[in-house]
Amino acid sequence: MQDVYKKYQAYLPAAFFVVGFLFDLLTTDRIDRAFSLWQQAFYLFLLLLLVYWEVVTPKRFLETQGVLPKLWNWHVEALHFLFGSLLSLYTIFYFKSASMMTSFLFMFFLTGLLVINELPQLQKRGVMVRSALLALCLASYLTYLVPVATGAIGPYAFVLAMIIAMAVFLLLCSRVHKTREDTHWVKKNMLLPGMAVQIAFVALYFFKILPPVPISLKHIGIYHSVAKENGLYVLNYERSWWRFWQSGAQTFLKREGDSIYCFVSVFSPTEFQEQLRLVWYKASDTGWVQRDSVPLDIRGGRDHGFRGYAVKANYEPGDWQVRVKTSDDREVGRISFEVIESSEGGPRQWRQDQF
Repeated sequence: MQDVYKKYQAYLPAAFFVVGFLFDLLTTDRIDRAFSLWQQAFYLFLLLLLVYWEVVTPKRFLETQGVLPKLWNWHVEALHFLFGSLLSLYTIFYFKSASMMTSFLFMFFLTGLLVINELPQLQKRGVMVRSALLALCLASYLTYLVPVATGAIGPYAFVLAMIIAMAVFLLLCSRVHKTREDTHWVKKNMLLPGMAVQIAFVALYFFKILPPVPISLKHIGIYHSVAKENGLYVLNYERSWWRFWQSGAQTFLKREGDSIYCFVSVFSPTEFQEQLRLVWYKASDTGWVQRDSVPLDIRGGRDHGFRGYAVKANYEPGDWQVRVKTSDDREVGRISFEVIESSEGGPRQWRQDQF
């Protein structure tokens, strides 16, 4: 068994990372599932213990005989499994909440950390890298745990999440310092990497790059009419058969008396309340110009998202966008479309969606 371990030791961290990622893909459901939240909390607790013991475990313990020293030989693989599982889970949740244009910077940031977690050069730095990843996991988890628990997002919920994350991390550093009594080592290898990640998280939030978890856009589309029948929204639109990739009528053929309907379905946790804004923009020579902003109060809990829409009757041909924004001005998603004067007459061939 020991020979097999040594032979494949170099591949084990990557293997455990992949196992953690696949495990989360198979078990991930709603962001507010109690089982998932408790599972993540348990993983974080194990990470705190493993990072702590990695720093303070004396060599004489590793040289003794017994089950625990043998199990400890696998602690690096356990760390990789836990980090891989949590980071992949955060990537999934933040991907669902990320707007294509404004929040993918954060997605690249997370993806970069997934790669960093596997680089042999950085794995040699051990505690320094693990401290940064641990701080990231704490901040990522609490950024959506607090809104799920309080039923709201915004600066106050974010600040509370960061205070809790920093407090837990500082408690870990304090416990390590009591054992090692080496202030310089703790600052260099744990405190500074962890605080750098926390500060970066705060900067990402205030620059509107951090995705607005736990909210996510399930659907957005442009339509000619919206009606509610038997609990379902019936959405009519006109579209050529070959524009199959469009959501509704993103090439909007305008006739006299037509209004533009932007329909959205937004997921948020149970008991969650938020006022979104559907902001309409028109393209001009100087860029996108805001033309309207329509509030939309959402309530959480529905698996397929809270449904709502905004109507615009005054508009002109050209390129348009509707951006869905939260009360703290973070973008949930957007849709672009073009308005064209229709040259056709006679009856229309309507297509239909139902939500």
